[in-house]
Amino acid sequence: MQRVLFLRPDRIGDMIVSTGVLRAIGSAPSVILDVLASPSNASVLAREPHVRTVHVLDRRSWRSVWSLIRVLRAERYDVVVDCMATAPSVTTLLLMLASGAARRVGTRGRGLDAILMPATPSLPLEAHIVDHLAQLVAPFRHDDVDPTPVLVLDEDELAEGERRWRRVHGRADDVRLLVNISAGKAARCWPLTSYAFVVQAARDVDPFLRVAIVSAPHERALGETLAAMCGGAYVPTRTLREAFAFVATADTLFTPDTSVAHAAAALGVPTVDLLLAGTASQWGLYRARGINLESPDGTLASLFAPPAAEALVGLLEELRDGDAVPAEEGDYCTPSCLRRKAMVRGQASLVAATFAASSASSRLAARESFCARRKPCTAPS
Repeated sequence: MQRVLFLRPDRIGDMIVSTGVLRAIGSAPSVILDVLASPSNASVLAREPHVRTVHVLDRRSWRSVWSLIRVLRAERYDVVVDCMATAPSVTTLLLMLASGAARRVGTRGRGLDAILMPATPSLPLEAHIVDHLAQLVAPFRHDDVDPTPVLVLDEDELAEGERRWRRVHGRADDVRLLVNISAGKAARCWPLTSYAFVVQAARDVDPFLRVAIVSAPHERALGETLAAMCGGAYVPTRTLREAFAFVATADTLFTPDTSVAHAAAALGVPTVDLLLAGTASQWGLYRARGINLESPDGTLASLFAPPAAEALVGLLEELRDGDAVPAEEGDYCTPSCLRRKAMVRGQASLVAATFAASSASSRLAARESFCARRKPCTAPS
């Protein structure tokens, strides 16, 4: 057995886009996979069955760092994997050396080739980050694998997501629109008036739309202001897993480019993703239903609201009119059904739980009824 340590001690979104690659490595024959995470992104892997142990690197305490290094060396890892596929990192370099692993896997062409065994192929920089990371799978298996990110939620988490939607005014079978306003960086902040314009355009298409607003805790006041402006409901989430569950039980997401967008893609939720100019090819939605919408320059402030509204209205019209949404070759279903199929690929046993956890039976029945009329929508087992 190979004992493998994958280094991912950085941001939430980075861990989410790595989940498909982690699954591919962790499910390889004769591999035991552990992951080194950060305090902010460790919970992304809370339900991931192909990861044995998640170590957490807390850089705020040197005592904690030295304690972790002793734990890592005691594990006697055979292989350590450098997650930084597009640029070198001093932190991951030091962690690779400190782990004591005999082999170090990483992407070639970043100035570290001399210490890598092997150095995996590099892709053009503009390739999607998931495809960059997928090159790290080759040293562990030679078959074709799907690196598409997947998030695993259990029955209780999905039930909590449904309970949060009960706080949003509307009927059980009304379409659910989730709007996230937090993006982490000033360049990705978008004016509240633009969000309000987009929501109003969406309501023009569907007057019964259930609109929920979410944000980072420190931007709650902004979220509540937007909710008052557009007639939505601000719904706080206390933990990252609660936020994932709320996203998973939405029909459509509208968000600036952040970890919430990557979570929605991993959960199969159709999304309008607002990105900075030139970033969509590398950081946009990966093999997921939705629209990558880039700003004209390096800030979202330059992105006018009308094209964003048009993108969202397009997704909502598919829900309203029942237009076919290609899920996989040969079948068609609504976005809600697409979400279920995406979850099946990673967690077949939780499909029934997804729907059993929902109290909105009429809403789900309406979605299933449409699928039955169009074409049988059979998810892979």
